[in-house]
Amino acid sequence: MLEWFLDNGSNHAPFVNFTMDLVNLIVVIAFVLTNAALVYFIIRYRRRGPNDVTSRKANSHTIEVIWTTIPSIVFLILYIIGLQGFMSLRAVAPDSREINVWGKQWAWEFQYPASLREDQSKKSPLKSYNKLYLEANKPVKLIMKSQDVIHSFAVPAFRVKEDVVGHMYTYVTFTPLISPRQKAMTAEQRNQLSALAPGQEEKIPQMADECVNYEPGQCAAYNVYCTEYCGNDHSYMLAKAIVLTPELFKKKMGELEEASNNITAEQGEQLYNSAGCKSCHSVDGSRQVGPSFKGLVGTERAFEDGTTAIADENYIKESILYPEEKIREGYGNLMPAQNLSDEQIESLILYMKTLK
Repeated sequence: MLEWFLDNGSNHAPFVNFTMDLVNLIVVIAFVLTNAALVYFIIRYRRRGPNDVTSRKANSHTIEVIWTTIPSIVFLILYIIGLQGFMSLRAVAPDSREINVWGKQWAWEFQYPASLREDQSKKSPLKSYNKLYLEANKPVKLIMKSQDVIHSFAVPAFRVKEDVVGHMYTYVTFTPLISPRQKAMTAEQRNQLSALAPGQEEKIPQMADECVNYEPGQCAAYNVYCTEYCGNDHSYMLAKAIVLTPELFKKKMGELEEASNNITAEQGEQLYNSAGCKSCHSVDGSRQVGPSFKGLVGTERAFEDGTTAIADENYIKESILYPEEKIREGYGNLMPAQNLSDEQIESLILYMKTLK
């Protein structure tokens, strides 16, 4: 029944569908038998008159053994089936592609192997924020870790959910698929979709449909959620899992590589909106969890230890990579270290310089 409501977006989905159908069938059978027995006993043993005395019967050990044994066997079968499903999410195929997933308040960062670069002289991974790009029919292993509090990576269409914690790596493996139910959207339909949440486009830009310009069968977009409460903006920790054909996936990796080589204020603004910066730092001077980016560059900063420094390029880079080194006066040591490349940091600095 799950397939009535959700896409089958991975090889794991049919197994979960079967398991849920089996559980629902058992529940329905138990419900019908229990209520049928209830109605029968109400009628069969009802009191028929003032002289009708309830008979006393001894316990039946046979009946007790039956109603203990049958449920135990049913639960054992369900346990074995569930264990098979759990192990299938841990059995890594030899040709699986490893992708790192970083959870942080309140955004997702995805890192792809450097082997996907056209320029093999660069060994840094390709990155995307709040959009996970996957190649259809290619096994994948998602290696996950949190940079702050506990998160939980969940994609209902994949039938996958895994906790993302800070003190250890967790992982899950599956093969993404392009669901035949996925239809290409027209530009008009996309506008109608955006109109359903007026004023929210800036807050959740990652929810725009990525597959609008592709033909059916070339692309599928599935919702990604954090299903572990992780702070004030937990409900906005949303992303998209984009499954593409091999040709389109290769093209998308090329676009990510090209974007990683561009150092512009526009790239910095995009990074600010997608990498989680906006959750703690405003651009209008208002106070949030962290200091505002407005008017930051070139001004003097006071720290908790009584020292001061000018917010130049070196200070900003140090604050991004090693935020615990200089704690701004009036703010706690709340920011986790950010895993950004030199090009991304330079783009962020260029964007900050425009916020005067």
